[in-house]
Amino acid sequence: MIVMQPVVEIVVRDGFGLWPIAEAEPFGVLPLSRHLSSAEVGTAMMAIAGWNDADADADADSDRPRGRTTRSAPSCTDC
Repeated sequence: MIVMQPVVEIVVRDGFGLWPIAEAEPFGVLPLSRHLSSAEVGTAMMAIAGWNDADADADADSDRPRGRTTRSAPSCTDC
């Protein structure tokens, strides 16, 4: 019998402090299940949010927005 289990690849982000995360090996995997601790759920969310932070390929045919839009503060000449 073949058993498949979803996992999330963990890339440890130094200085991450938005919510509690579990200790993880760099470039390890975290098996997803209903038995995760609160810190492991935080680690999985950190990993998923990190993947969503990557820029989309400019040549890819995708509905995803390309990168972030940054706005600078208006200067005095714009007031």
